[in-house]
Amino acid sequence: DPDNILARHYLGGVHYQRNELDAALPLLEASVKASAREPEFHNNLGLAYAAADREADALDAYRAALSLQPNHAAAWNNLGLALQSTNDVDGAIDAFRRAVSLKPDFAHAHWNLALALLLDGQFSAGWNEYEWRLRLPELGRDRRSYPGPLWNGSPPAGKTILLYAEQGLGDAIQFVRYATRLARDGARVLIQCTELLRPLLATVEGVAQVLRENEPLPRYDAHLPLLSLPRVYETNLESIPAGVPYIVPADDTRKATREALASLRQQLKVGIAWAGSKAHSNDRNRSCALATLAPLFDLPDMAWFSLQHGDAARQIDSIAATSRLVPLAADATLEATAALIAELDLVISVDTSIAHLAGALARPCWVLLPFAPDWRWMLRRADSPWYPTLRLFRQPRPREWSPVVSRIAVELAALVAAKLS
Repeated sequence: DPDNILARHYLGGVHYQRNELDAALPLLEASVKASAREPEFHNNLGLAYAAADREADALDAYRAALSLQPNHAAAWNNLGLALQSTNDVDGAIDAFRRAVSLKPDFAHAHWNLALALLLDGQFSAGWNEYEWRLRLPELGRDRRSYPGPLWNGSPPAGKTILLYAEQGLGDAIQFVRYATRLARDGARVLIQCTELLRPLLATVEGVAQVLRENEPLPRYDAHLPLLSLPRVYETNLESIPAGVPYIVPADDTRKATREALASLRQQLKVGIAWAGSKAHSNDRNRSCALATLAPLFDLPDMAWFSLQHGDAARQIDSIAATSRLVPLAADATLEATAALIAELDLVISVDTSIAHLAGALARPCWVLLPFAPDWRWMLRRADSPWYPTLRLFRQPRPREWSPVVSRIAVELAALVAAKLS
């Protein structure tokens, strides 16, 4: 029935859920036009606008919903997300706080509040809110059922503490640094993680044993997910344990890599990664196409090495500069990738695990960041308090990589000139 406003709205919602935005938006817009006093229609239209990267329209839609229903907790949460996408962090924090005040058990709003607070450098409040991630269905699945108590920061000397990785590879690499602190405080530290990470995390000072994800667990006194350690240690900007390197590739692997690159001593050896996991909620903004970076490969006196894992590595086949970019072996392990990074002069990476790995290895790395970055990169700074060897190159406007690539080309030319002088 073309006159059934509710049916058209629901159909638009189905198209939105399938990411069929060209079909969803006309239906949702028509339903709002026909029934402008329905707050849920405005809220759902805002979601579709946000998915289509129409931030200003999304903001208008959420505000329209809230003008009709000021106690609409979901609309406040969505407004916060839209504000954060424009880097209005103060406005986002206010909106998320309104959402949780209206619905105190709103786990997604608490989680979003945590990310905004951490982005803004408000670590104390941010770490506390960050614990709400464990109540999210999409993140809580990382929290396996471990018997025994969570470690609460009580004196760990003489105790065995089990830590376990969660979320992505980069998260585990970033936060495993706390295992060293825990060991220095007297604990025997066990870590459980994916097989990909085991060889690397085993090199971290203080890690007594690295366990596979499903193997039987030895005796321990308490357990904790890795990303809860900053809260337990009350980490602030000044107390981040930023000593690097804290991951070290195996000597034999690194030696073989060094010998393979020996003939390139006169060239600047640069590794590059242009895409993260497609499963990441913000991957369309944080990743870029290899073709976007192609102008860099025309610079002289440089040797380029792909550090790209996964399907995105196939993009090498479609660019003209293929002969100038050495592909990563299809079966390359993360340990082999680390050994390669350790022998390069520079890594250039989008916000993915490769950037974290380079930072943990204390290698120079230039990180290409989207306009609205992940919380750990904060705002308005070109360095990282987590990784002293990283430089941050930020998009000046949403979804515009070309100014970033132009800046990097200038900086690379200067590096080459310095190496040859």
